[in-house]
Amino acid sequence: MTKDTEYQNNSLSDCSLSPDAIEQLFIQGERNFHQGNFVAAISFFEQLYQELHPRHRNYFNVQRSLVKAYQKNQQTEQAIALCQQMADSDVAATCLWGQKFLATLAPEIHQQILVNLSNKSITESTANIPLPNIKTKTLSEFKQYCQDNLLGHLKELENTRKKTLRTILISGVICLVVTWYFCQILFNYIKVNHVVFFYLSCLSFPISVWLMFCRSCIQVYGLGFKRNIIENIINFIDEQGRLGYASHLFLEDKRQTIMAFTKSQIFRNELEEPDSLEQEDCVYGTIGNTDIFFAEILVKKITGRQEDELGLESFLHKSIIFRGLFFEAKFAKNFISRTFIVPNDVKNKIPSLNNWRGEIVKLEDPEFNRMFRVYGDSQIESRYILSTNLISRLVDFNKKAGRKVYLSFIDGFVYIAVPCRYNLFEPKLFKNMMSFAPLKEYFQDLQLMIGIVEDLNLNRRIWG
Repeated sequence: MTKDTEYQNNSLSDCSLSPDAIEQLFIQGERNFHQGNFVAAISFFEQLYQELHPRHRNYFNVQRSLVKAYQKNQQTEQAIALCQQMADSDVAATCLWGQKFLATLAPEIHQQILVNLSNKSITESTANIPLPNIKTKTLSEFKQYCQDNLLGHLKELENTRKKTLRTILISGVICLVVTWYFCQILFNYIKVNHVVFFYLSCLSFPISVWLMFCRSCIQVYGLGFKRNIIENIINFIDEQGRLGYASHLFLEDKRQTIMAFTKSQIFRNELEEPDSLEQEDCVYGTIGNTDIFFAEILVKKITGRQEDELGLESFLHKSIIFRGLFFEAKFAKNFISRTFIVPNDVKNKIPSLNNWRGEIVKLEDPEFNRMFRVYGDSQIESRYILSTNLISRLVDFNKKAGRKVYLSFIDGFVYIAVPCRYNLFEPKLFKNMMSFAPLKEYFQDLQLMIGIVEDLNLNRRIWG
């Protein structure tokens, strides 16, 4: 067990609230916030903020939620004060979020912080002190970590999983029996020719209610799972606390993801924002000298809009543009032109579908050419970006990912999209949580995305 883990465990023992009580208070605070009852939300979040130790794993989530609640309740001074405190934190993820949110709360304070950081950066560069990268962990190390630190959480989650399944099963049986009893009563007053068809018709409403109930049960189970398991896996991969995790982000934060997806131009040939974007399981922070962000997103295009008699807009069709992991990282220098790297499949070989990406850039690596096709506005700059070393790393990353990989280099950022057909970091309701198999899958997926910075050599700063 590391010193950081021991310190965190000690901080947990100092709290007078049990883990269940902490989770319930946070859920109540979030529920009141989303319902617009900001005074009640502030009350819950302030109680947690006073109780939790700064090293507690939920401390950052409480801070962030409290800042948002202060802002929504027009308590601007309290929001700025807490946001400044976060911006001064020695935890990279907390510091980064505090700085970004201060830009909307108090631009003048945010500007002063940027000046101070710039001066600090000059001092550090003069001293030539490199920032360490995240050390890649082995599967055996992770297995030992699970045995030492996650067994208690896993046992609780396994009990919760069984209770959730029992609740869903029992409620389903009750739904069927009550509906059948109700139909028997109606049979005495209504003449029905097809009893089975009538029963199935009556089931449509209770089944829809039951499905909504099941969804809420699974969401509650998933919330506890993500806080106790996914966050711990990230803490294991990044022992220095430079990365933060959030199962969901607020609308202001999602706005940044919408802008990044639009700017990436990976799947769309114009700078037009998607009609709908949902995101969850967000990881953000700093690795070495590189700011990163990635999340699971679902992007949809809505067609066939119409208005009903009351003037309310309804949508006829939603088509999925992209579902999967979306990654953003900042390079050290802006690119004058755009460069796109797409899978070398049949669709992407059709010239008419790719003209908007620029002209084809021919490279000399046969293995890379079998996997990818490159488009760019400038042959010279695209070749400059795609060094021999970077090409080799892209080939290795594509093999590790085992999925199609799309990239774009635009305005000093690299954007990476990895399509997935299912949510990666969701609890497996029909799998035993005491098994190592699902944990192994979560660990490998997270380490794969976090390792992109090192895999693509972003911290070498070859353009610096």
